[in-house]
Amino acid sequence: MAKLQEMTQEQISDALQAAIQRQIPITVTLKRDSAWTSCHTRLLAVQDPHVLLGELQGHDNEETPRIATAERVGLSFKLKHYKHIFTVTAVGTEQFEDAAGDAVQAISVCWPNRMHRLQRRAFIRAEIPRGRIARVSFWLGGRDNEPTQADPQRPVWSGTLRNISAGGFQVIPSDDDVWDLAAGETVGVRLAFEAGSESVYADAQFRRGETVEGESLLGFQFVGLAQDRKGRQGLQYISGKVAEYHRQSEAAGKRR
Repeated sequence: MAKLQEMTQEQISDALQAAIQRQIPITVTLKRDSAWTSCHTRLLAVQDPHVLLGELQGHDNEETPRIATAERVGLSFKLKHYKHIFTVTAVGTEQFEDAAGDAVQAISVCWPNRMHRLQRRAFIRAEIPRGRIARVSFWLGGRDNEPTQADPQRPVWSGTLRNISAGGFQVIPSDDDVWDLAAGETVGVRLAFEAGSESVYADAQFRRGETVEGESLLGFQFVGLAQDRKGRQGLQYISGKVAEYHRQSEAAGKRR
């Protein structure tokens, strides 16, 4: 099973220093009310007990968010065979002298007390194997806003999972009106992999809809999974399913 590993302080220090030296891109995840937003930056330096981040870079046509003092900030980066995931608290801004001797405005955050890493293979999408069925339900507003009763103003959509990774999934929707979703909208997700199994809840962002070989597909990206204990438990379970599906597909390929 793909394991979400908690790192030691020495491992955290080594990973941060490597990310700084290699100028590895950092994904920043922020929660605004019940919605999530993300952008990119780089680690500039470690100045104990703080870590300095560079200027935030938003996605195309999206406003670059601002980080408020004391805000919780999700960070992640890829290094060697792992994706590193952690959450920090913003301290403020300060001047930092870069390698060229120029003064730049840096975002100061607290040193991460905890960091987890997950094998990058878990982020390679696995098709749902033949004979296996996984169901998905989703609604606007995040995992904690699941409607408790039928309401046309707050629909719950459903569908069949087509593929999944620790980073996101594609679903074949059962409802035509899901195509009204706008890219970037936050939804709550309930995943059920087998009949009678425990459901996994998560937050996700809608990325796009497309038609492949006459089949409607909706793509979603998981967000905030590692930012609390419940989310990490969900990430561990999803990663285990991804590993299981990869093994089953590889075994089926060898039999052909």
